[in-house]
Amino acid sequence: MAEIKLLALDLDGTLLNGEKQISPRTRAALDRVRQQGVLVVPVTGRPSQGIPQAVLDLPGLRYAVSSNGATIRDLATGQVLLEKLLPAATCLEVLDRCAQVPMLREVFRAGVGYLSQGDYETLRARYAGTSMLQYHLDTRQVLPGTVAEFLQADPRPVEELFFLTGSPQEKAALRDLLTGIQGIGFADPFPNDLEVIAGDIDKGEALRFLLRHLGLEASQVLAMGDGGSDLPLLQAAGIGVAMANATEGVKAAADFVTTSCDEDGVAVALEKFVL
Repeated sequence: MAEIKLLALDLDGTLLNGEKQISPRTRAALDRVRQQGVLVVPVTGRPSQGIPQAVLDLPGLRYAVSSNGATIRDLATGQVLLEKLLPAATCLEVLDRCAQVPMLREVFRAGVGYLSQGDYETLRARYAGTSMLQYHLDTRQVLPGTVAEFLQADPRPVEELFFLTGSPQEKAALRDLLTGIQGIGFADPFPNDLEVIAGDIDKGEALRFLLRHLGLEASQVLAMGDGGSDLPLLQAAGIGVAMANATEGVKAAADFVTTSCDEDGVAVALEKFVL
């Protein structure tokens, strides 16, 4: 087995526990792998401004992948190494096709989520009393109108469209409705969420780009995740680790299933494969 040089970590449900914190055992394990020269890279579906300060404060953190691979930033220099964006016209085509579907709609641009006032209130109600509420409040801006009107008025490209449906069945129907639109792809992080991204990017492709930039091989990577959008990430790594709280599909495809995010699963995997 090749020596691990890069650790690629999903955030929610992986590095972050149910309280959206990094446990002391996991933090200690990350510090030890850093001392061994291993690069720790967060790879998240969150927009860049949604990466928690506790993650950004990890010693030695250099690179971050956000919006399901749409953006890779060098945190030391501020340079954007990779940016795979959706044209506004493509987003408007997507929004037009699903205009009659009852769901929450957001658009991510430059690391910030934008949504209508009504959808913002829906978001607040959905996450009230949960550890995710403050994240949403801190990373969203309320629009005077709709997402479509926002993109019509300012046609710069965006990182992704985010849709929150009422059930997995509604999400599947939405994906079927949008399939066939040129230039788009999908990220599938949670049961009711569907994210529309550029068709030539995902977490796995972003990892491959970063490896080329750093001159590393896939065999030198340990990747961990829990949701469907993490599957390409695990498949692009030499060792793909699923959390015990991962979807069944992710666990079936992983090389190893660790304990859950609430049971120091990241630390357990690092102690097995790196430390």
